[in-house]
Amino acid sequence: MNSLKDLLQRFKSNSILIYCLQIFIVLTGTTLGLLFLGCEPFIVPVTLGAIATALTDFDDRLSIRLRNLVYVCILFFGVSSILEFLYPYKLLFILYLSLSSAAFILMDALGQRYATISFGTILLSIYTMFGLGEYNQWYQQPSYFVLGALWYGLTSIIFYLLKPTQAVQDNLAANFNAIADLLLVKARLFDPDNTDNIEPLLYQLSLKNSEVVQSLNITKASLLTRLKAARANKNTIYWLNLYFLAQDIHEQATSNYLHYENIHQNFSRTDLIFRIQKNVKLHALSCQKLAHDILNHQTYQSNSDTDIAIANLENSIQLWIEENPQNLEVKNLLLILRNLKKIQEQFLNLSHEQNNYRQSYLQHQENINLLDDDIQDLPDLWLKLKQHFTPNSALFRHAVRIAFVFAVGYAISLMPFAKNGYWILLTSLFVCQISYFATKSRLKLRTLGTLLGVLFGMPILYFVPSIEGQLVLTIISGVCFFYLRSKKYAIATLMATLMVLLIFNLKGSGYAIILPRIVDTLLGCLIAWFAVSFIWPDWNFRNISSTIKKSNQATLAYFDAVVKQYQFGKNNSLDYRRARRTAHNAQIELSSMISSLSTEPNPNQALIHAAFRYLVYSHSQLSYVSALGSHREQVQDVQVLDLMLWCKDTLFAVLLQQQALDMDKIQHKLHDIQQISTQENLSENLLLALKQISLLMETLPEFIDLHSQLLKQEIK
Repeated sequence: MNSLKDLLQRFKSNSILIYCLQIFIVLTGTTLGLLFLGCEPFIVPVTLGAIATALTDFDDRLSIRLRNLVYVCILFFGVSSILEFLYPYKLLFILYLSLSSAAFILMDALGQRYATISFGTILLSIYTMFGLGEYNQWYQQPSYFVLGALWYGLTSIIFYLLKPTQAVQDNLAANFNAIADLLLVKARLFDPDNTDNIEPLLYQLSLKNSEVVQSLNITKASLLTRLKAARANKNTIYWLNLYFLAQDIHEQATSNYLHYENIHQNFSRTDLIFRIQKNVKLHALSCQKLAHDILNHQTYQSNSDTDIAIANLENSIQLWIEENPQNLEVKNLLLILRNLKKIQEQFLNLSHEQNNYRQSYLQHQENINLLDDDIQDLPDLWLKLKQHFTPNSALFRHAVRIAFVFAVGYAISLMPFAKNGYWILLTSLFVCQISYFATKSRLKLRTLGTLLGVLFGMPILYFVPSIEGQLVLTIISGVCFFYLRSKKYAIATLMATLMVLLIFNLKGSGYAIILPRIVDTLLGCLIAWFAVSFIWPDWNFRNISSTIKKSNQATLAYFDAVVKQYQFGKNNSLDYRRARRTAHNAQIELSSMISSLSTEPNPNQALIHAAFRYLVYSHSQLSYVSALGSHREQVQDVQVLDLMLWCKDTLFAVLLQQQALDMDKIQHKLHDIQQISTQENLSENLLLALKQISLLMETLPEFIDLHSQLLKQEIK
């Protein structure tokens, strides 16, 4: 009985299995359900309508889900009906299809919810082409699409009501798992055998940091939509506290207190570096355990092994200090120890106080509005849109490319050899992504998946001749597609191809579309490749210097917020969190742009090398500021405060105002810092501030040099 109960609990906690069950019910209803009701002619359009709606699904509270479903039904019926009326007029059909699709792409500027609805509507436009001319009345096919949308919407709402917090739990668990991955990469920096690959590890660390920040942004949006409903309960407040915990641990996990080369040189023959690595890994395990407990509604219990490991590390450091009283390098390890202890305190506090999180909803009102990017009014809507009416906007370029590929794809589909030419459009839609890097990766995967799908589909059509058997395989393929579409794109495409071959066999055209499917896929991929390669290609608009400036501005704004708290005292204000989030988001943008350089045609290797090294130093600068932020406490020492203000002003002048770097002055300040650091009975807060200022200044010359190298490459 207990094993059955545990199995049921694991199933309830696995959102992927629950989602697959929902898709299974949806596809069963639109295929076998309609077949047994004698409505076989409806199977294809109703199933396609349900699939398109599934691709518009977005996590939200109940009222917004209902509103979104109404929007989807109206859009599906309207778009499909317009295409029905324009079908005899080929030129008008092409113009409408291209321009409306570009307009829907631009709707992405309004937010993720509108982006998903827009994509589903564009997909539905292509699905409409599957059945044009097959129905007696213009409204039949649009109505069948709406029926499929309503069926999926009904199941989605039912599953949401059964477990409305599932998405929030999933996102929070993903936060802590992402932080665990970040910590595991960081632990490798404390391996004495990794002395020759510090920079590659720091680059991996910057990529992992991007994943954490993206995960935190998703969770914030998920919490925001529920808190705005003004009906926050104790669970919602608990999730909010966990989100704040994830933010704090992330700030501590990204903190850097030293040059990693120095720790290898000074401590590789001691047990200290190994003990630090062990503690970092134990914190990663704690994050993974918390993620597991969130998903399973279990009470988190801190790991006693971590307490023992931290105590042993502290004892080892104290013993080393007694044996080496004149060596000041150990002060860096004291800062790391303090950071590790603070992370552990966060977990201990959670294990003791998690059942007491009952803060008033009103106490979090300012936090709720922190990331409210939803449309407020018509001027706000126009403001979000107008900034993308320029080729400098990647979204605008993507919209123009989609319009082009749809116009060319449909024109080709009118030719005699393109019997099922709408597959060209379908392929182009899925392959043509907003960036060249993403499109290039999709090209290979889409082609491979289609060929494998056809290869497996031919014997299935032969050996499973019954309609019922083929519909069962359609359901299985559909479930596999939705399960794999964000994990294994090639296999997901294989499953989608199988699903389409089987469902179109209901029209007696299963074998007939096999060869056209291959040809149209290749044509769609070719058109998409041409669009991203020659229509305002990314490398003409990447503007690395602008992205670098934006990243530097955000990091310095974060630094300024930290310095204010050292002046006036610690708080977790809205302005502070906004500055921290903006700095990390700007780092994501920089990382994404630099990571795509190597995928461009004829890549400049010198540029790539300099850009990747610059990213490492940029992330290091942010991590030095994060270290200050994670331990921010009011400092009374005027000399230290003056140094912090001087450091901030120097970074601003050099990085943003392009002033020359005064190395003599920097060396003089570093000497002053070293003199202050040698004083006895220096508090941990003062030691931390001095160390981070020195790190920022010591790495600044190389940082500026790399910046200059990038500009010399004549990057636009």
